[in-house]
Amino acid sequence: MGVSRTWCIILVVIAACTCGARTECGETVQISFLTSVHDDPSCTKLSTKNVMLYEAAKLFAGIQNNKTDGFKIEITILDTCGSVTGALKAVMKALVWAGVNCLHPPHYLGIIGPDTITNVEAIHKVTSMLKVPHIIKKPSTSPYLHTLTEESNSLLVQGILKMIEILDWKSFTLIANSDAENDDDIQNVAKKLTISAITNNLCVIIHDDDNDDNNNDKKDYSSHIVYIGKPEEKFFNEAKNSAILIVSEGNLRDYLNRINSTNTILLLEDSRNVIDNLEWRVKNSQWWAPENHFERYDAKELKQVRWLENAIDIYVRALKALCKNKKCKNQINPSDWDHMVSNVLKTHNAESEAAPKFLDLFIKKKSGNLKRLGGIIARQNRTQVYWGESIPNEKEDITDEAEKSHRAPEGNDNVSYMFRELLKGENESRSGCATAVKEIKTLDEKVSETKEILVSGMDDNEEWWTTVFTVSGVGIAMFLVGILAIYLIYANIREPRGTKNKNYLNRDTSLRRMGSDRELPTTITTRNQRALRSPQRRDSERSTVSEKSV
Repeated sequence: MGVSRTWCIILVVIAACTCGARTECGETVQISFLTSVHDDPSCTKLSTKNVMLYEAAKLFAGIQNNKTDGFKIEITILDTCGSVTGALKAVMKALVWAGVNCLHPPHYLGIIGPDTITNVEAIHKVTSMLKVPHIIKKPSTSPYLHTLTEESNSLLVQGILKMIEILDWKSFTLIANSDAENDDDIQNVAKKLTISAITNNLCVIIHDDDNDDNNNDKKDYSSHIVYIGKPEEKFFNEAKNSAILIVSEGNLRDYLNRINSTNTILLLEDSRNVIDNLEWRVKNSQWWAPENHFERYDAKELKQVRWLENAIDIYVRALKALCKNKKCKNQINPSDWDHMVSNVLKTHNAESEAAPKFLDLFIKKKSGNLKRLGGIIARQNRTQVYWGESIPNEKEDITDEAEKSHRAPEGNDNVSYMFRELLKGENESRSGCATAVKEIKTLDEKVSETKEILVSGMDDNEEWWTTVFTVSGVGIAMFLVGILAIYLIYANIREPRGTKNKNYLNRDTSLRRMGSDRELPTTITTRNQRALRSPQRRDSERSTVSEKSV
């Protein structure tokens, strides 16, 4: 049934594309972007992240056209409504609008998306027949599906560990604030950070929010806190006189400048947290209704925006490379085009993995404003800290001498003084440290739910013997219950061995044909019938089934 439906969809798509097909292709170069602008099958619930991607795609198309003279890029954005049916409708529209005679370069480059692997597999059954390439996020070995890897958060973890090393923290409390749309990224950062910290013999203390339910005014925070994500305002009132390192991929400077607390705040965030004109476009998007009062622009989604920008750039670079020595007036062979997209994408993935990550570092003392302290450059093998505005060369190798000279700012200004005062803090005790990672613990103030991720330190010997005794006790109890059950069953089905019951011990309940073949193989139930048949069975120790049989 599933195969029949697939072929029906393919035939419908081909028929739709063929009917009224254009005899001539346009001068623009088309790319289709499939995303869930609405995040429900009924297409009523807007997704703030995908509205942002919608506006980003329009913005990047204009940027590419300003850089390219030979052709004009047009990006068609289609809403999948977060469902397989919506994805199939979207890809049908994309193919019809492109035209069946214009589905290959230089007129049509391919598809970006959709969001989930389920939707990708559904529409790939259609597009693979037409040899249309896709750029997707998830790994795949299917033909015409090309994986563009997302930015790794490992370099962000390296930057956090480098900052902890400079601060000379031997222990810290880890809190990860996640939401519904960005849960995976924050959890992955928290998990990698915990594993790396334990490997480096650091004490990671997990704040248990359940223990504070009876005393909400006093939270059990240590004086060293690493917070991943955007903290709520009440968190700064709960933590007292602590040094808080906040790690974010979005722009939190304006938000933290409004916070007044007794804590010293260090902000470590991605330096690429601003894209010109994107915030204005998102806030004034045509998708928003006047009654929408939720946050329209979220800088932490810029990681997804950069992925989309890279996907568009890969198609453009592949077209330029293939048409470098010829004008590409005729359509390019689909296999050649797919091979070129694959090569350009592999080159981009290698370059992206080797590229350094720049993190900006700010400091805020109590009620003051954030002031720039310096930054961190994280590479594959080393991380480097610099103070002030003197950004080192990206290609410069980091030596041990350079590392030692960047332990702390040496200036006499107020910012350097605040940081040096922060380094004089006392190291905390190493009690309650996490010893293993099971799943990510998150502190989500919006839904007031806490998920446990780590196992706090405990007495391994006591835990071992408790487990042994518990399992042994349960096993012995189950064995005794089984023996008792077998005995009761055997006692109920066993018959007494007496003279009267001798014939019942060898009972034949099968239906037999006795004497003549004309006798019917029916069960004898009356007393007269038993009297007639008894002579024939004198020499047998078997009897018919009694009405009182068990």
